[in-house]
Amino acid sequence: MEFKDFFHRFKAEPITRYLLLLSSIIGTGFGFYYYEWQLRITPVYYWPLVPDSPSFTLMYVLVLAAYSMGRRSNLFDTFTFIGLNKVGIWSLFVLLYDFDYYFSPQTWKFRSVLFLLHIGMILCAFTLLKDMKWPGIGRMGLLLAVFVVLDFFDYIVGTHPYLHTPNVDVVGWVALALTLGCWGMVWVVRNKID
Repeated sequence: MEFKDFFHRFKAEPITRYLLLLSSIIGTGFGFYYYEWQLRITPVYYWPLVPDSPSFTLMYVLVLAAYSMGRRSNLFDTFTFIGLNKVGIWSLFVLLYDFDYYFSPQTWKFRSVLFLLHIGMILCAFTLLKDMKWPGIGRMGLLLAVFVVLDFFDYIVGTHPYLHTPNVDVVGWVALALTLGCWGMVWVVRNKID
């Protein structure tokens, strides 16, 4: 069984799809709760730009719900695939980059759960692989532009999630590299699937 077929089964089988839906809804709710304090101190017009992880898990919920109803949007699937991978990997990087802070004796249990949840985001993205179709050069350009604009707001305007590290510029460059890498992954996946 191929890699993409293995993960596709979780989306294709109704029982596992509904378990993915339920766990993603719970994770999305927890994610928005996690950002509650940051949203309180952020101007309302920036709110859509702050909670990256729960926003992409919410998009995944919408992808699964649409799939359950026999509907799909390849552009939205591709956007969600890129976002789940980028934010999932970015979060793992941030947690490990400032390991001593995030995995201190007081917080290591909670941060370990966050670490596992973000691995889950990446695994959820893999369930989208088999059905992903090439959205076209114009739409790929649009997706890249959207993610670059999101990086601009995160690291130039300052809407990124709270970071303990004083080296926010390093995290910003990693975010941009992940934008390009995850976007580029769609090009590689396209050649493997087509």
